[in-house]
Amino acid sequence: MKTKFSGILTLFLAFMVQITFAQQKTVSGTVSDDSGPLPGVSVVIKGTLSGTETDFDGKYSIKAKAGDILQFSFVGMESQEKKVGDSNTINVSLKSASNVLDEVVVTAQGIKREKKALGYAVSTVNEEQLSQRSEGDVARVLSGKTSGVQINAASGVSGSATNIIIRGYSSFSQSNQPLFIVDGVPFNSNTFNSDESGDANVGSNFVDGNSGSSRFLDLDPNSIASVSVLKGLAAATLYGSQGRNGVILITTKAGTAGATAKKTEVTVSQSYFYNEIASLPDYQNEFGGGFDQAFGWFFSNWGPSFRKEGVAGWGNSSAFDANGTLPHPYSTAATATGIKQAFPEFAGVRYKWQPYNNVQDFFRTGTIANTSVNIAGASSDGKVSYNMNYGN
Repeated sequence: MKTKFSGILTLFLAFMVQITFAQQKTVSGTVSDDSGPLPGVSVVIKGTLSGTETDFDGKYSIKAKAGDILQFSFVGMESQEKKVGDSNTINVSLKSASNVLDEVVVTAQGIKREKKALGYAVSTVNEEQLSQRSEGDVARVLSGKTSGVQINAASGVSGSATNIIIRGYSSFSQSNQPLFIVDGVPFNSNTFNSDESGDANVGSNFVDGNSGSSRFLDLDPNSIASVSVLKGLAAATLYGSQGRNGVILITTKAGTAGATAKKTEVTVSQSYFYNEIASLPDYQNEFGGGFDQAFGWFFSNWGPSFRKEGVAGWGNSSAFDANGTLPHPYSTAATATGIKQAFPEFAGVRYKWQPYNNVQDFFRTGTIANTSVNIAGASSDGKVSYNMNYGN
């Protein structure tokens, strides 16, 4: 009886595993119009934040399950929805629709115009779309919201800088970041280090490393009313060479005269993120650092082996005692370095010559907490409206 029950349980578990793997699959296809494949088409699973965009050949690939609705959208085209069925291939042909463009956007001059009256491509992200994601970085909030816009994190560090590329790279040696305009004022979105003089364009170097953040974190997504992405060269005419990579116009929430009467609304949003290192490279545990691990501005060779025996073993070095210990490098550093004076507690200290897992122990779980409070309303006569926002 026990053997029979065990067999049934095994079959049941196998069945459950099969169902789990059957839930998600890779759906791919090609999006085109009358003239051929369409690159940069936004493909999003309806009701979720999961999405992708088509490549240069109009092809896409996305993880979805049967029953999901895929939304296909592109500037100047009529959006389409396709339901995921048994087939793993969904090809879509988008049709041009001028009525889709009849919406108000902010132009390069900061004036509100209808999209159909503009002579360049523009994508708009409204307040509702921005508030769907609890991100402290406005650049990451735009991810998957606009077609033709590539958003990459500079590193995996919590709160790290974000790079935005519109319609591909335009330069090998210069910055490819678009120009940011916040309420009519140019905004420095540089993601490089600054030197002692405060110059933010000097880039990284051997001593200081790379920047861990950017000024995108100064913008609270909850205080933004709309974001317009200007993609064509004609859109950047007013901004000269600074707008050669495209322009992103950000309009923040503000009180206006003549607004519709509105009761006071208080909106509080809070998010908390945990961040852990995904993987570490493999380190050799055969040899230690050279020069007895003394500190100095030079590149070291390999030190003795962590084994006592052998030609390269530590047993052949006079710096080691019979127990395989040697003076701590803080106690043997040159006086000119100031290390010995800064750490007098290491004088005479010896340590065991063995591999240490200090790289893994160095990293801790990163945390990011975002809190935003917004108060908005308008007087009963509509003459005064107000909007206040606090973010931390």
